[in-house]
Amino acid sequence: MTQTESAILAHARRCAPAESCGFVVRAPEGERYFPGVNISGEPEDYFRMAPE
Repeated sequence: MTQTESAILAHARRCAPAESCGFVVRAPEGERYFPGVNISGEPEDYFRMAPE
């Protein structure tokens, strides 16, 4: 499992049972996961990220 995959899985476990969300950004230096905040009114069924 890659470092990015581990970060995504750890974030998902912290958010459970709510949906987790975030971005994977790839750059010449490698990739990085940026966790987001789920602002959905029904976070256990859907995810919604703030536009900021």
